[in-house]
Amino acid sequence: MATVLRNSSCLPSRLPFSSFQSPWLLSLRSLSQSLQTLAYQEIQASEKPYDSTVLVLHGLLGSGRNWMTFSRNLLLELQKSSPSNEWRMVLVDLRNHGRSAGLKGFDPPHDMVNAAKDLSNLVKHHGWAWPEVVIGHSMGGKVGLEFIASCARGDYGESVVLPKQNSYGCWIQTLEK
Repeated sequence: MATVLRNSSCLPSRLPFSSFQSPWLLSLRSLSQSLQTLAYQEIQASEKPYDSTVLVLHGLLGSGRNWMTFSRNLLLELQKSSPSNEWRMVLVDLRNHGRSAGLKGFDPPHDMVNAAKDLSNLVKHHGWAWPEVVIGHSMGGKVGLEFIASCARGDYGESVVLPKQNSYGCWIQTLEK
């Protein structure tokens, strides 16, 4: 099977991945150090434009890559349960982790508040719609909760849209099966 891999210049190329059981659109974004945004990977099941976004946040000492298999499986379930929506998963490397560790511009203090601001900066920098869902494990869960709380307080401006709780509840039910 082949997978479309996009680099930071967004030029598609076909590369074989033996670990992939089905074709996936996988975008790897290597961000310039001067951009001061987090490194991330995008996963989509097709090349169609996406309607909805899920931010996936890793735990302490992890990286977005740790959640690749989980994210692909969740994406498959989402396609089955809501075939009218096109979803994408954004696996974020939080500050000082994964590929974000080599980026400059993440000034101390390295706390949950600044990590949540990094997520906001990532969304704003790329002009993305606000995510429908934020999934976090351990430290990533704390960052996700801080991100949602600061969105609710209006810390990032008037345009912020909070994640949809009903979709999140559906995913929890899907994962428990």
